[in-house]
Amino acid sequence: MNVFDAYQLFIQEQNFRGNSPETINYYNITLNMFIDFCGQDLDIDDLDVFLFKSYQLHLLSKKNLKRVSIRTYARAVKVFLRYLYTEDLIDIKVDKLKLIKSDKEVILPLSDVEVRQLLGCFDNSYLGERDKLICMFMLDCGLRRGEVVKLCISDIDFVNHTMIINGKGSKQRVVPYGLTVQKQLKKYLSVRSKRICSYDTLFLNVNREPITSNTIKMLFQRLKDSSNISRLYPHLLRHTFATNYILNGGNLEVLRVLMGHSSISITQIYLHLATQMQIVNSNFDSHLDTLT
Repeated sequence: MNVFDAYQLFIQEQNFRGNSPETINYYNITLNMFIDFCGQDLDIDDLDVFLFKSYQLHLLSKKNLKRVSIRTYARAVKVFLRYLYTEDLIDIKVDKLKLIKSDKEVILPLSDVEVRQLLGCFDNSYLGERDKLICMFMLDCGLRRGEVVKLCISDIDFVNHTMIINGKGSKQRVVPYGLTVQKQLKKYLSVRSKRICSYDTLFLNVNREPITSNTIKMLFQRLKDSSNISRLYPHLLRHTFATNYILNGGNLEVLRVLMGHSSISITQIYLHLATQMQIVNSNFDSHLDTLT
């Protein structure tokens, strides 16, 4: 069996498991990159640890790729190879499939000043009200970009101020939202109601069709300039929500549920981020200053 045939089996298996279209698309893109590297006619018996490492080094040679991106691409290949191993299609030392070390970049959540700066970028037009609500859902509820895209009006409980979120792996969770978001939601629905459409999807584009993940990506590219926050990207708002939740005394296990994490170890990252923000926001008492 060659690599391309094995890839098709893998994608068939992912569809059978009921993985989301976003997940399937992720595997399609990343695995086709790998197939372009090794050749689709490569026999799967030639898939080994050395090839896996060589692929990552190949990606590393491309100057426009960050290590975090390389890890994202390689992670899909690792899942693919593990699948082939569990199906007894290849004999490979799965525990030897190591990802390249990531860049040690500091994640700095948005400060309160920057949040106000961001929310001041929107006007009272349809798109302005829509985009402001998108940012508020990410900041107040910690929603992922894909979760915002899939959100429907029927998912929202306007009385109890909660939403049913359809997260990764078809997992659902209930997430509350605050009064500020409630006010903005009413504003947006008011201008949305003037646009006749048959969609239950909450967020629509100017053509009265559901937005896509790319809509939000392009929105944040524009917001980088208008807000003067150069490090801005969608997931940073989710980081900001989680960090503020911890800073305000929130429970780590409750945060795990709110974020839709399967493991508490992922959520614990925000303990470190919260500590970082405390350092940034506090007045530093320099012992050296007192001596001089």
